[in-house]
Amino acid sequence: MKRTYMLALAWLAIGIGSSARAASTPTTAQLEAHPWQLTRATDAQGKRIDALFVRGRAPYTLRFQPGYMSELNLCNQASSHYHLQDDRLILESGIRTTALCINPKVDAQERRAETLFHGRDTAPTLALDDTGALVVRNAKGEVLVFKPAPLPAK
Repeated sequence: MKRTYMLALAWLAIGIGSSARAASTPTTAQLEAHPWQLTRATDAQGKRIDALFVRGRAPYTLRFQPGYMSELNLCNQASSHYHLQDDRLILESGIRTTALCINPKVDAQERRAETLFHGRDTAPTLALDDTGALVVRNAKGEVLVFKPAPLPAK
């Protein structure tokens, strides 16, 4: 019995050491390497933020370029100056197009997306998880997970 217990502990330690990595703060080079498509979004209670996902449309996407972060695949396009302060995403001097959203679901998606990064709360934190996904946490306790996407063809 003692031997089985020790083997189980050793197996668990090896498994944890090989499969679990701590999240890391992304560099600007990692952020700018490709677009980031939203795959999961939850509120502070862990409930899915349904408004951010519109069936039949490309996912809400972040695109980082030197000094700029763009929000894509909404009704309007938005772009802000960005920089990192430790693990915090600092956005400044943002601009947004002002087209009228005809589809009410896309309008709701855009209004909800505006609250994620542009509220009066403190800047969201960024981390890369062990799968390479970008995890964004804002001051309201919302958690957004973005997966890397291929760059558009030139």
